[in-house]
Amino acid sequence: MDVLQYTGNLSWLVIPFGLFLGLLGYRLFKISLFIIGLFFGLALGSWIGIKVDNSQLGLILGLVLGLAFGVATHFLIRFSLFLAGMAGGLVLAVLVMRQIGMDPSATESMLWALGAAVAGGLLTLALYKFLILLITSLIGAFMIYQGTVGYFPSGSEKWSWVLYVVLLVVFILVQAGARKGHDDPVEKEKSRRR
Repeated sequence: MDVLQYTGNLSWLVIPFGLFLGLLGYRLFKISLFIIGLFFGLALGSWIGIKVDNSQLGLILGLVLGLAFGVATHFLIRFSLFLAGMAGGLVLAVLVMRQIGMDPSATESMLWALGAAVAGGLLTLALYKFLILLITSLIGAFMIYQGTVGYFPSGSEKWSWVLYVVLLVVFILVQAGARKGHDDPVEKEKSRRR
């Protein structure tokens, strides 16, 4: 599920979004959920475009779905938490499948990714306080990976993943420190609506 296949040499454009999610994902979770919804829709549209062998349809559908998911996350907090969890589960599954050498376009891989996405969504609903922090950090690190991995020399894939794991740990630590000084974002949102 390579969302960036349509951007060519502009894959670095996702790096600021990755930094935002990794550093401010918990604090500004509504904006973070919009970004996650947007990119989740882009990924879904891209995948559909690959399956029907029509990249233009995939791009248009991805933009429409991305905007729809992004707007929906703004109004539907539980849905957006589930969607963020699905995106985190999907990212984790894709990373694991790449490391073990599975073909990400194979049907079996898609089923594993879908299962991981649903599990991630359900876990996020149950454990949202910790998982907002973890998922925004994970997706942020993955976006930076997607935006920068093409610039490493060939053969660096044996060691470059360590840099992204370190970045993920830094993101988690930064957000955990920021979390201590802030209220629960979901409870704060519920009290605003009353």
